[in-house]
Amino acid sequence: MSAVALLSLLAALQSPLTATPDTGRRVHDALRYDISIAVSDTGGHIVGEVETTWRLGSSDPVVVPLDSAMRVVRVLVDGRENTRMYRTSFGRNETIVYIPHEKGAGDSLKTRIRYHGTARDGLLVQVDSATGRRTFFADNWPDRAHRWLPVQDHPSDKAAVSFRVEVPAGLKVIANGVLVRVDTLARDRVTWQYRLDEPVSPYNFVLGAGAMSVTPLGESACAVKCVPQSVWSFPEDSAYAAERFAVAPKIVEFFSTLVGPFPYPSLAHVQSSTTFGGMENATAIFYPTPSFRRRDLTAKLIAHETAHQWFGDAVTERDWHHLWLSEGLATYLAELWTEHAEGAQAFRASMTSSETHFVERVRRGAVQGGIGDLDRPIIDTAATDLMGLLNENNYGKAAWMLHEVRGLVGDSAFVRGLRDYYEVHRHGTALSDDLQRSMEQASGQSLGWFFREAFTLPGLPVLQVRWAPRGRTAVVEITQLQPDAWGLRRIPKLELAFDGEVITVDVHERVTRHTTRKLARAPGQLVVDPNQKWLLDATVVAR
Repeated sequence: MSAVALLSLLAALQSPLTATPDTGRRVHDALRYDISIAVSDTGGHIVGEVETTWRLGSSDPVVVPLDSAMRVVRVLVDGRENTRMYRTSFGRNETIVYIPHEKGAGDSLKTRIRYHGTARDGLLVQVDSATGRRTFFADNWPDRAHRWLPVQDHPSDKAAVSFRVEVPAGLKVIANGVLVRVDTLARDRVTWQYRLDEPVSPYNFVLGAGAMSVTPLGESACAVKCVPQSVWSFPEDSAYAAERFAVAPKIVEFFSTLVGPFPYPSLAHVQSSTTFGGMENATAIFYPTPSFRRRDLTAKLIAHETAHQWFGDAVTERDWHHLWLSEGLATYLAELWTEHAEGAQAFRASMTSSETHFVERVRRGAVQGGIGDLDRPIIDTAATDLMGLLNENNYGKAAWMLHEVRGLVGDSAFVRGLRDYYEVHRHGTALSDDLQRSMEQASGQSLGWFFREAFTLPGLPVLQVRWAPRGRTAVVEITQLQPDAWGLRRIPKLELAFDGEVITVDVHERVTRHTTRKLARAPGQLVVDPNQKWLLDATVVAR
């Protein structure tokens, strides 16, 4: 059996919690990218040069994705240009640059690729319709960085990065990391240099350039590690931006205390051209310009994108089928921010709204046939459309599954699990079983059954709860009505409130029958899951 066939077999034998079903795989390990980009005074043409430091994974040529719109004009290997290499070995197809070398697996190697062209995607070059100003904003998720950069475009390959960006005078530049220097050149040109030594995935490699106003937000979380923050916006939106993002330092302080030290040296919040509702680029979060113009940015959105600095950026899912490890965690941490900032009642109202949404989808689907994303598991190894993974499973439903974990293990163990997961995998990558392991270690509980049901089964529990009073007791029959394809669920210690008095029932079969202990008075009303510990659709029938 070949090595490739053996790896495929082993992957097939893994559970979805541990499998990495992406078709893309890194061949070599990129350690650092040093990127130089010059944008034109007019149009969208760019000239770039990227030097990459590699640790070789094999003796095969270095293979680097690069969009076919970009023309490669020069390649150096360890600083040398080999004319024979160009004649016999160097080549490219529509998306790949092949760079030959004479080193073996485990060796280090530097490549330098010079190229130019007009970016068709990944780097958005636009003219602001409201002001006529030109802007440049990277928008890489999930694998669009190679549209304008020669990088190994996969979330599992994290590397340090530096940017040297040359722009017309009058434009300010933001990029990953800290600003190293700004130099004025001839012909009204300026270069901005940034450097980030912490490794991040290529989808996080960003720059933004435009006629921006910069408002410092001060430092926060100094009890853990001081984090300077700023907000970058167009001048006409700067007053709104300063007011709206005044909450950002408090959010960073909360997450730093809850999870662990902020993973990077600084954080900027940037008005941009991102096609998403927000993009969590490491150290430079991009928010869409229309939200600034409508004045509808929310604290919850800022909290969600900020939470990604810990989960998604610093701890990155090894492949996109485990996207819930960033989107679900960011969604739930934003809910925890609501709980912290606005109180338990606001948190509960938000979770109730989310649960109602999912229950309505289930009930509507039962009538109409099919309920979209909920008919698929959160870890959907069959999915091939990466953009399609930006669905309610990976956001709202995954957040609810985290809330269920919190209910199972308790608040203290849940926080310890988050902290352990972050500490162990910071600046690296993880899969779903890694978070499971941290929660198990923190709680002393075996949680494999829960993670399997929550993340590899579709849908949610649909319960019919029939009950009848028997003096000061009640006879309860709980039937799971969800489709067979959704699987039976285990719901330990499901709370039932009889006129406010709570008893618990372990649900783990298709039909669970239970007679309550003697209650304080004859029961007259039943509420299922009164403290909202489970995402479920429950119908109560009194007999």
